[in-house]
Amino acid sequence: MQVDHQYYLMTIYSNRSEQMNNYWVDIDAMLKKPGVVGNASHPLLSGTYRRAVGAKLTFKFPFYGHMMTNLTIATGGFLYVGDQTHNWLAATQYIAPLMANFDTTLDGSSIVYADDGERFVVEWRKVQLREQHQAGSFTFQTSLFKNGSIAFVYKNVPMNVSNISDEQHPVKCGISDAYLYHHMLMSHGTMSPKRVIYEYHRIEVPLEKVVPDTVVYLEAQPACIQFATCEACSNATLKHFTCSWCHAKKSHGGPFCTDQAGIHRRRQHWAENNCKNQGKNMYCNAATDEEELEDDSSTPASERPSSLDDVIPLNKERKTEKAKSRTDGGGYAALVFILGCSLCLVGWLAYAYYNPHTTSGQLLIKVCSGRSAECRF
Repeated sequence: MQVDHQYYLMTIYSNRSEQMNNYWVDIDAMLKKPGVVGNASHPLLSGTYRRAVGAKLTFKFPFYGHMMTNLTIATGGFLYVGDQTHNWLAATQYIAPLMANFDTTLDGSSIVYADDGERFVVEWRKVQLREQHQAGSFTFQTSLFKNGSIAFVYKNVPMNVSNISDEQHPVKCGISDAYLYHHMLMSHGTMSPKRVIYEYHRIEVPLEKVVPDTVVYLEAQPACIQFATCEACSNATLKHFTCSWCHAKKSHGGPFCTDQAGIHRRRQHWAENNCKNQGKNMYCNAATDEEELEDDSSTPASERPSSLDDVIPLNKERKTEKAKSRTDGGGYAALVFILGCSLCLVGWLAYAYYNPHTTSGQLLIKVCSGRSAECRF
């Protein structure tokens, strides 16, 4: 089956041994080849629990179009690919062949990785679940290709992945990306920054598809943010996006190519430089581009906060906030309506009581008489 997820085309080959032969990598043999870098026994990845180790790629890997050379390998079955490390590594900005509560302190578990300049491969070898270790060991790999494509390869999956407990650790299969946004909010009479990560896209692999001898291939599709010049950006014809060039200031990271909605890691630069309206200008200024071109699309180090205030997952808290807003709004409207009706009723009763000769007064007399009530005027 193949599914178009805008940024990636996902193809799943279930129980296909021939595809396993094409995508499974013998990392031990790979590490013996000249020019290959990696590690077959990193002390922080083998014999540990809930640890993560940084790794540097020998090539630029386009993730959602963003060129990156650094990532973090986690014992929990995933790679963290965000610009900064924080306490919510498993929340978003991940590449997860099988994220779960794996414990490499159990017998025979290890994590190995290798990089030959064309592909970066990580293998979680004979890893076991901390609370469900009796189920057996898992062995799976993920490969990051130089062209931006990603492969998940599952060799040993001893149990139904849908039955893995998520009480102590999230259980996910897929990829996710997000952008960091700095909000300035009023607090105790002063403006203070709030740093929030917003997840803008996610691809989920159906858990029932994660079985032995299965390959999930995510073929990278072009994204506006990967074009480095105004000409290339303006001439790009993409299936899902319309690209335009944003002449951002050097202090805001320099000029870049963006989609019309500005949904990418440079979202704040897009907003601060009014890129939405800049897109109407279809002319390129070569001199300006040469002066302001950046050499890296990642967030400048000076703008990377040491900690975050919140992480907003895709279509979760946003929906909750919208639903709460609608509920609150409906409650206020109902309250105003009831108060208005009550005031009108009291006003009518007062008018009818003090003016018994009017139609309203006569109606009130009839109502009271009909209920054997004592009404005096």
